[in-house]
Amino acid sequence: MLQPHLFPQSDGLIHTLAVGEKDHHHLYGLGTKKKYMGDKGVRKFICNTIKHRQGKNVYFTTFFDLYALPNDFPGKAANVRNPANPTPYVVALEDAFRLDINYYRFIPYLQLHEYETMLFADPDAFRKSFENCEDEIQELKAIATSEPNIEHINDGKDTAPSKRIIEVLPGYDGRKSSAGPDIAAFIGLAKIREKCPHVHSWLLQLEGIKWEA
Repeated sequence: MLQPHLFPQSDGLIHTLAVGEKDHHHLYGLGTKKKYMGDKGVRKFICNTIKHRQGKNVYFTTFFDLYALPNDFPGKAANVRNPANPTPYVVALEDAFRLDINYYRFIPYLQLHEYETMLFADPDAFRKSFENCEDEIQELKAIATSEPNIEHINDGKDTAPSKRIIEVLPGYDGRKSSAGPDIAAFIGLAKIREKCPHVHSWLLQLEGIKWEA
């Protein structure tokens, strides 16, 4: 979704890297059991990535879920999340993250509270991947309107955005990597950034990059 938006003239490339360790054919990403520091931590992965991909027009950003972020993540111990207004908390963590990596072409981003938040921007889009789901869509709409905005849907073990979707549509559990991107693409960036102010602020940073000739 970001590639054609940020590079409509096909004059740039977005390259994604999964942060984690491959073990027994599973990819373990971020989570409370994952470490930020240490030889196998997220920080070392990021620093090594930056070190080996230097270039005047090479920028780095992240797309990490705030949900289940490693316990030793920068700023996590020094800040407290206010459930009624989680944005200052996630911004504080991003600022601490930026200072810790300390590279001027590094743009940290943490998703409130996980990727599936964006799918609540338009529950009608679930028709793209699921049939006969009118009642379920109404339930998802009720969840979306139960908070001041969808980025406030919390990160509880049973109430995180993905958990709420799975509770309503159990079939989503086995189709996250296929249905999720299809639904998001159907919703489109314009509506996602309208409904997700923190996503919008991240996109403004990416759009504001000054490319060198």
